[in-house]
Amino acid sequence: MSEYLRSCPYCKNEETYTVWPETQWERCRSCGLFFRNPMPTKEDLDNLYDRSWAIPKDATSETGGTDEHLSRVYAQKLAKSLKRTNFHGLRILDFGAGRGSMLRALREMGAEVYGVEPYGMEYLQAQGFEVYQCLSEVEGKFDGVVTIDVVEHLHRPWVTIRDLYDILPEGGWLYVATGNPLGLNARITRGNWREAKKIGHLVWPTPSLMEEFLKSAGFRKVQRLRWMVRYSNNSLKRVFHAITQITGLDGELRYLAWK
Repeated sequence: MSEYLRSCPYCKNEETYTVWPETQWERCRSCGLFFRNPMPTKEDLDNLYDRSWAIPKDATSETGGTDEHLSRVYAQKLAKSLKRTNFHGLRILDFGAGRGSMLRALREMGAEVYGVEPYGMEYLQAQGFEVYQCLSEVEGKFDGVVTIDVVEHLHRPWVTIRDLYDILPEGGWLYVATGNPLGLNARITRGNWREAKKIGHLVWPTPSLMEEFLKSAGFRKVQRLRWMVRYSNNSLKRVFHAITQITGLDGELRYLAWK
């Protein structure tokens, strides 16, 4: 059964208010975190993901919605942001690897890839990837870590970010992407925002709070990425996406942080 929270799960401030009643989301008046309340328990999520991974291609909200094309676009833009043309010689971990599209894209660009996927480990291993069920099983350091649309699925993503910091060497990097609760779409549709309606989404940090998570973990340099990503062939949608991406009001927060 879901658990009702009487304070912010991050800063513990008790001054919170209902922001999206349609889908039971609250926001902390102190740190600004958006969080679902009541909050699904681990047992709730285990049941949700077990059902989803029984039909992984039909339950992409929980098993990974980033397709092959977009993963290749993201991998290319990530390399460019790192001032590289490829990932040859790099050992990269995909934390929350989903159905493996980003693993494939990174491997195509030369990376030695590994994944962490608690519920879809066997699915990915059957595709030939080296995948672990949890981060504590992973050995060694990684040149880089990517975690795409995972933060919002975690009860305490700020703790996970610290754990990811620990597996990076000096100069290693973390790429993290998550939905933007202050994006134009979220502001307009509010509780009917597509991402807010997904039961597996638990928290949404604002841009400033995401930067705080990264800096508090110890990252010495944090950069918000303003990628121009083409999501549609429709000319009007392309103009809309371009404007929101330029202004930072798009639906995705993207950060690159260096240790």
